[in-house]
Order: sequence, then C-alpha cells, then structure tokens
Amino acid sequence: MFRVVERKIGWHKDFDSSHFLALPYDSKCLRIHGHTYNVDVEIWGDINENGMIFDFNHLSKLIKLLDHRILVSEDWVVEKRGGRVVVEKNGKRLELPGEEVVVLNKPNVTAEYIAEWFAERIAEKAGDNVKKILVKVWEDPRSYAQVVLER
Repeated sequence: MFRVVERKIGWHKDFDSSHFLALPYDSKCLRIHGHTYNVDVEIWGDINENGMIFDFNHLSKLIKLLDHRILVSEDWVVEKRGGRVVVEKNGKRLELPGEEVVVLNKPNVTAEYIAEWFAERIAEKAGDNVKKILVKVWEDPRSYAQVVLER
C-alpha cells in the first residue's frame, strides 16, 4: 500500500540581466556585464485550498521583474529622482531609467544574493502550507548558487 509522504513542485526558467560586483580585489566582474541566468525552484508543502503547493504564476512574475534589467545593490543607490536611479560604485556613476533597474535589498549582486532575493520573494507569497523553498541560480552552465529556506 502506497501513501503520499511528501509533495514538491519544481520550476525552471531563464532570464537575461546585467550587473557588476563590488569586490576588494581586481576582477573582471567589477565591470558591467551580463548573464543568461537560469533559475531552478523547488517548493515542498501540502496542497492548499486551490489544489496547489504554490502558484507557478508568482514565479513567472518574479522572472519578468528581473529580465532584461540591470541589477544593483540598494547600498549603491545615491539618488532617485524623476523616474531615474543614480548608482555610484567602483568609480562608476550611472544614471539609469528606473524601469530598467532592479534594486536588490542586498549588499552586493552576486549569484548568492540573487538566489536569496528570489527565495525571499517566494516566501512572501507562500501560504502556511509551504514548508521548504530551494532556489538555485545558475550564472553560467558551470556555476550556481543555492539557498534553502525552511519553516
């Protein structure tokens, strides 16, 4: 006799964004560059009143927020005015249209922090039925960062 012992959903999507890093050493990643990121999400939980663990549409909306944008740390934003965002870091001063920027509430824009940001946005939409969230952000085919949130 079989019984359900665990329920999990999985989801995969890619998006294109640019960023740069703040590092205390010389690196090519200090320059503005882009990636085709791949995001893998796994969410464990019980089925809710709608027959779901989590709505895939929420995940798609998150990707749309990040796709074809420049990602920056909130620590680097020196001014917001007239629909523009001014960023200063690594000797750069960028004035960008607000709709082209995603300001992450993280101190840097590494794959590790992007994964954490993504997981936190999922957690904000998660019902009480969700028990565990795993997010893996692939920066390229060889390199990823992973974060797991649990209740």
